[in-house]
Amino acid sequence: MKKLLLILSVFLSSQLSASHLMGGMLGVFQTSQDSTTVGMWLISDSQGLPMPTTLYVERWEMNNVGWYVQNGTVTLSKATTSTHQGQVLTNYTSEYLDLDSNKYRFIYKNCCWGVLNNSFNSMNSEFIISADYWHIPYNSTPYAREPFIINQQNATRNTMKPLWGWNAFLVNPDTWDNTTISQSDLYMGYANGTFVQQSFTTLTMHVDNDSISFAPNFVSMGNYGTGFEIKDIRNGQVIGTQRIQWTFRVLPSTIGIEENIVNRNMKYDVYDWYGRYIGDDVKTLNGGLYIIRYDDGRIEKTFLN
Repeated sequence: MKKLLLILSVFLSSQLSASHLMGGMLGVFQTSQDSTTVGMWLISDSQGLPMPTTLYVERWEMNNVGWYVQNGTVTLSKATTSTHQGQVLTNYTSEYLDLDSNKYRFIYKNCCWGVLNNSFNSMNSEFIISADYWHIPYNSTPYAREPFIINQQNATRNTMKPLWGWNAFLVNPDTWDNTTISQSDLYMGYANGTFVQQSFTTLTMHVDNDSISFAPNFVSMGNYGTGFEIKDIRNGQVIGTQRIQWTFRVLPSTIGIEENIVNRNMKYDVYDWYGRYIGDDVKTLNGGLYIIRYDDGRIEKTFLN
């Protein structure tokens, strides 16, 4: 049985490489002590080839001397596909896993990045996202209710807020834990237990638990990459770390760029973030993120204002 985790994971085919990944996030979600699911969402260039139906995540487990050792892979299956700011958003989820009480690291790799204006070796660098996860009771990693904004207007301060909460970009399902987000590095690979950095120029940004703010002022418009890191903290201990990779498209203007709009002329069903059925009309719903299933079989993740 699959659990449809609508969240915003080693697969090296030419098809996926041609999908031009632009960002993504990996998470681990616990429904009981012996029932855990790995989920992932990826943003890919709409000009690339379709994303595959199956991907694989490396599973690493900590040994008795404190080193992560790979002990298999986890198969992820495509759950939904939609669009986000003109790009493709694809959600993947695994079957239920029965994990031991230990520390795990899940890593998704894809070769390679496309061209990034602020990186000197992006074309030769793996796209890599990950989640460190302590398998202890009542522990699930944060997830994205709405992916970060891709399109950024040049010579303008672009701000995303509120960052945390049920009506925000990110959600912490374990409200008794503390979370922090910070800007981090662009990665090119993973070796000897270390995430290896690309040779890149760090973007000057404001990042904290309140907001992410970016004021690009570039001569060259194009794609600029950065990383973000989310730490999940309980009783002063870090029990989870997620490493996000992200591409901002810096444009002269973002006027006229719209998000998904529900096709109200076709019959559809509406589901919430957890895949629970809500109804067949969006008119009475509060603003937020919903899953729309049209009668023709299409599935979209839609943000309602």
